[in-house]
Amino acid sequence: MRFVSVLGLIASLLLVSACGERVEVPPAHVGKVLTESGYKPEVVPPSKFRLDMCMFYCDRLVTMTIADFGHLEKFKVFMPKDQLNMSFDIRMTGAISNDAIDSVFDRIPPENNNISVNRVYGTYAQPVIRDVVRRVVAKYSINEIASSRESLSHELFSEVSKALKGTPIEVKRLGLADIQFPKVITQAKERAAERRELIEQEKAQFQIQKIQMERDLEREKMNRAIAREKAIGQKEVNDLLAKSVTDKYLAYRTLEVLDKMAESNNKVFLPVEALGTIGMQHAVLNDQVKRVAGK
Repeated sequence: MRFVSVLGLIASLLLVSACGERVEVPPAHVGKVLTESGYKPEVVPPSKFRLDMCMFYCDRLVTMTIADFGHLEKFKVFMPKDQLNMSFDIRMTGAISNDAIDSVFDRIPPENNNISVNRVYGTYAQPVIRDVVRRVVAKYSINEIASSRESLSHELFSEVSKALKGTPIEVKRLGLADIQFPKVITQAKERAAERRELIEQEKAQFQIQKIQMERDLEREKMNRAIAREKAIGQKEVNDLLAKSVTDKYLAYRTLEVLDKMAESNNKVFLPVEALGTIGMQHAVLNDQVKRVAGK
């Protein structure tokens, strides 16, 4: 009876082991079933399924990431044109090419039933990228890199993409990042920036002085115009007086003065001969000027 129970237990275990393992290919992955004689040819898309039943050797599922991946490479390159070292980063986005999936399964051994994208990148892409980036960047001077960073990034992308043809890695984006110029170059650029700032300040000060001088010039022009108008007005008064103040007019005004003096309580003796003097005529003339100016 006990022997029959043991046989039943063994049969149950064999039955359980005969049922294939439940496995999953997660999103952004592909898989292949590894059998005793190698991989099955079919590439399994993301899905859940059971492996074939087994007795002595059981198949296993090996997955591989095919999602886009980001990667950062740090560089410190000796720049021959400047005889200086320059540090920078290369940031890239890549993926495993769909056409290379079979070859990656055949050539990269899995770890814990998975082929990581970092393993593929380190095997095929990293040495190529490091070689191409150093070769391209070393052609330029540091100043050229500083002034044409975007065009250099385009060149690096083109050269790296060309160099990686035939490998499983496909580059989608690549560019320079976090450029760290040598200290002597940075200081020179800072001094140049300070000089440019001083020049701009001098230009601004010159513009201010120019505006002030133009304003002073306009003020002087206005003052001259006012003085000219005053002179013209005075000349018109003088011309009017010259035409209107005659000997007869002066005699008439003299009689008016004598008449007012006769009416005044403050009488002063004035010789009649003084009435025809230059002083009296000047006084009469001044009185007439005041009258004309008041009109």
